[in-house]
Amino acid sequence: MSELPDTSSLKRWLVTTNHKDVGILYLLTAIFFLLFGGVLALLLRVELWDPAATVLGGNGVGYNETVTAHGLLMVFWFLSPFAFAFANYVVPLQIGADDLAFPRLNALSYWMYLFSGLLFSISFFQDGGTMTAGWTLYAPLNIPAYTPAVGSTGAVLGIAMFISASTASTINFLTTIHHSRAEGMGLMDMPMFTWSILATVWMMLFAFAAYLAALFILAADRVFGSVYFSATEGGALLWGHLFWFFGHPEVYIVFFPALGVMLEIFQTFSGNRLVGRKWVTIAIVLIALQSFLVWMHHMFLTTINLETKTLMMATTIGISLPFDLLVFALIYTLAKGRIRFKTPFLFSFGALLLFILGGITGVFLGAIVLDYQFRGTYWVVAHFHYVMFGGATALVGAIYYWFPKMSGKMYDEFLGKLHFVVFFIAFNVVYFSMFTAWETPRRVFEYNQEFVTSHQIGTIGAFALGFSFFIMFYNLGKSYLSGPEAPENPWEFARTAEWAVSS
Repeated sequence: MSELPDTSSLKRWLVTTNHKDVGILYLLTAIFFLLFGGVLALLLRVELWDPAATVLGGNGVGYNETVTAHGLLMVFWFLSPFAFAFANYVVPLQIGADDLAFPRLNALSYWMYLFSGLLFSISFFQDGGTMTAGWTLYAPLNIPAYTPAVGSTGAVLGIAMFISASTASTINFLTTIHHSRAEGMGLMDMPMFTWSILATVWMMLFAFAAYLAALFILAADRVFGSVYFSATEGGALLWGHLFWFFGHPEVYIVFFPALGVMLEIFQTFSGNRLVGRKWVTIAIVLIALQSFLVWMHHMFLTTINLETKTLMMATTIGISLPFDLLVFALIYTLAKGRIRFKTPFLFSFGALLLFILGGITGVFLGAIVLDYQFRGTYWVVAHFHYVMFGGATALVGAIYYWFPKMSGKMYDEFLGKLHFVVFFIAFNVVYFSMFTAWETPRRVFEYNQEFVTSHQIGTIGAFALGFSFFIMFYNLGKSYLSGPEAPENPWEFARTAEWAVSS
């Protein structure tokens, strides 16, 4: 086991290989990128207050850079690392391991993550700006002919470094979970959060490999002058296939850790064991496998033949079935228990409601004919945020759930519930308003005057959503400095092994 240094000096955090320290570093760094990406989101909402606004410049370049940077920061440098902060801290404790299998590799993956984020952030402030192609980096917009600035190349290299860091972390977690479990603990005996992380890292192993290959090819196009993605015959389609083979599993790579949090928290705060645990585990495995069979539903507007598109529409409908099982298992777990409405539970239950709405609105996009209408509109933006950010809302609950374990202090319950109320209302104000203005084109800041009211409501909601996080920061900061000491198991019905060790 890698031991904690004796001091609490800066050196401890620079040289640590302890999984708990690394988890805290991931958490703090992810929150930093949340703030950066959040500020960019607020700039976008200010721009959208009025179709004639020119806050980010009237030519659209500044707006496109901000859209791209916001999307990439939130998807790569906030959501996944935010989840793996808890994975680093909790998974070894849950399976009875001393540490992750390769502690130094774990530390290396963190520092690569940090420096990749800094490289991308610096690219945003370079002369000529950063990428303007959206977080999907669609070809041919990602080649030098359209994004010639050195900041754009820096962004590509930053993403490639992040994927490399994630791959190192993937190998570490796979090895740890499969080979470092406590004696007598089988795979089916593991806590559901650890199961969700296992499914996540298996998806990452294959999905990230495809994206890393695409990024290496793109880097060759940008640095060495190759023409893979600039080819007029199939270059853009090649990028689409490689990106979405990664991009659709990425939705579940973000959501599965949040699902694991929901599964743990629902059991803890209902006082009831998970209903249908075996079938929930099977559903998680099925979703992980099926996630690689639906990528072309993001490409219904391309020249792919109708027969192939129809097959992908069928697989898209098919992947919703195991999700239905998960939702019913969560609902029945609550129905058979006695619920305690603590802050972690509120965020987890809210995440379930938001993800259900995101899933229902996504069914429309899975139908070819309807996708022709909705693709490229704010319907997709709203659906995407309800699924990605809505589902990940459970991770905010995870902060409150494991804060007593990570800090040894209890948070203020009233402020926690106030945070949830402001967050949940503001979330729906900002993103549901996008459904009411769905005919607005994506990535375009000039829109029809009839949608002004919806966009202004969304802007107000966005600022309220941002404010809600400062309630959390104040609550946790104050609690860490002067809050009451937390008992070893403050939740009473928490049964997983991390609550059996000292905070």
